[in-house]
Amino acid sequence: MKPEVKRVLVCSAWPYGSGVPHLGNLIACLLSGDVFTRFYRMLGYEALHVSGTDAHGTRIEYEAHKRGISPRELVEEVHERIVGIIKGFDIAIDNYTITESPTHIEFVTEIYRQMDVNGYIFSREEERAYCNGCRRFLADRFIVGTCPYCSYPNALGNQCEACGRLLEPEQLLTPRCAFCSSTDIVRKVTRHWYLDLEKLAPKLLQYVKSRDFRGNVKLFTERMIEAGLRPRAVTRDISWGIPAPFKGATGKVIYVWAEAALGYVSATIEYFRNRGEEERWRDFWFGDEVWQVYTQGKDNIPFHTIFFPAQLIASGQGYHLPDQIAATEYLNWIGGESFSKTRRVGIYADEALELLPAVYWRFYLLYHRPETADVNFAWEDFDRTINAVFVNNIANFVHRVLSFVWSRFDGKVPEVPTEGVVRDEIQRVYERVLRFVEEGSLASALKEIAKLSVFGNEYFQHKAPWQTEDKEAVASAVHLAKALSILLEPFVPSFTTGVLETIELGPHGLADALRGAEGLELSRKPTPPLEHVDVEALKGRYREMKEAGLISIEEFQKLELVVGRIVSVEEIPGADKLYKLILDLGERKAQAVAGIKRHYHREELVGKLVAVVANLKPATIRGVRSECMILAASDGTLAVLTPDREVQPGTRIR
Repeated sequence: MKPEVKRVLVCSAWPYGSGVPHLGNLIACLLSGDVFTRFYRMLGYEALHVSGTDAHGTRIEYEAHKRGISPRELVEEVHERIVGIIKGFDIAIDNYTITESPTHIEFVTEIYRQMDVNGYIFSREEERAYCNGCRRFLADRFIVGTCPYCSYPNALGNQCEACGRLLEPEQLLTPRCAFCSSTDIVRKVTRHWYLDLEKLAPKLLQYVKSRDFRGNVKLFTERMIEAGLRPRAVTRDISWGIPAPFKGATGKVIYVWAEAALGYVSATIEYFRNRGEEERWRDFWFGDEVWQVYTQGKDNIPFHTIFFPAQLIASGQGYHLPDQIAATEYLNWIGGESFSKTRRVGIYADEALELLPAVYWRFYLLYHRPETADVNFAWEDFDRTINAVFVNNIANFVHRVLSFVWSRFDGKVPEVPTEGVVRDEIQRVYERVLRFVEEGSLASALKEIAKLSVFGNEYFQHKAPWQTEDKEAVASAVHLAKALSILLEPFVPSFTTGVLETIELGPHGLADALRGAEGLELSRKPTPPLEHVDVEALKGRYREMKEAGLISIEEFQKLELVVGRIVSVEEIPGADKLYKLILDLGERKAQAVAGIKRHYHREELVGKLVAVVANLKPATIRGVRSECMILAASDGTLAVLTPDREVQPGTRIR
């Protein structure tokens, strides 16, 4: 880091507003950003951490459509849940906002006008994928197909999640509509606006060469540059998003990739505006006295090393460009399986807090932060990391030393300097931790700190002050415990708080890890800072959580599922969604109240064979008795379930 740096801006990639993050998302973005923020603050820098919920894009619109709610309702619900997760995980963040904020919309509109005036935006007519089935343009996640590069069969219209290549919807092989599954997809003429990356290429190359990008960041960025930078569309034909501010772009919105990263700037503006310091945001976005750190998964690397810098350059305002891209590889579930809520695979952030206190998850995730290769979660690794490393090596060492001082020295550390060999080891670890964090290697830094606890245990056991009354050894051991706690503070702050309150260490910085502990007085009798985790019991609770809501085959067999024929359809007075149906179930007729009026005309239903739950307890709806229920599917548009050939009413569905 340059010596003139006074401030650090930490920008964590924005979680999507379509659902809560899983453990892999959490470690890649918000949790890593939290550690960097705490670390640099403890070094004396003015550090600011910003992020927010990514509220726009086809993913949100599609998910809201499936749930039958508006995109705004979906993102507001998810945003509140993520805010709760941030609090639960003790994540230090100065402004966690949302891309629907007025400040963000205002900033995005203004910076695109600047790019346009500077000649980096152009438009052209082109043919885009269009579904004849549901009569809409199929942008990004609205279309699914086979990746033309790696043949992954479920690639999305904007990126292949298997190989990471950025895509256009028209590149997909065997495409299908994500809304109606139709393969009747044609190309239809529309106009879109582009950021001219080709024109920006010389300035971007100059920027990339000026940064010390490493590992996967260097690999991804160089691969894109070698492939050649081409103009990238910044508008989409969808309804949910920020209106495009270009002349003739009525009905278009700014594409989500082209506005989300700009939220780092708008979130900073919003933070200081809310504090009544209107212009202070500029201290974090202009000049050389700021260092910017970005945390995200590897799939987001191109957006932070190419596209986002391109937008800032194109604005012509002289913005400070990203310095460090601290990107992770993927944290996958057991055996390399992808996390999935619908398939009940993996642990999501809200579920993790139900299973264990956040301090355990923080330590595990940061210890195994996937920095050089993908990492698969394993219960055995969790057991070793938490119980062997965190509880037995670190927490027990700290507790053992402080308890010894309490019982043998009346809670006062002997007035003796730290032994040279201990002081040298703390200095060595401190310097290595500094270097690792500045390189973006949080896992390496945490593992280095953990090694200090191994040294501490061996030192304390070898010196055996309970036999020798060696005061130097006692003071040195307390210094080790203090140093461990201070160095761990950015990683597991709640653990450190308890320890440092016991030794009555007031305001402190990271460098206080180097200062001895002689003369410190304990404020209270030490208590064990952590409990051993019964991982087998934890696995059991995890299984119970994932099986909640599932039914057994015996319970399912209690349902009487049959085919019925609709004999008659009647209006229900005052009900705009309901029909009264009479169904022939073979041996009997039954009456049902069905909420399908907005999707079917009466004449479409009479005579139709449908799937029926025939053994429901009767209920009265709008004064009408309902004795059974017809089954239907809905992805936003409702469709009653029917057999694919003629069968007799009353036929059992098996």
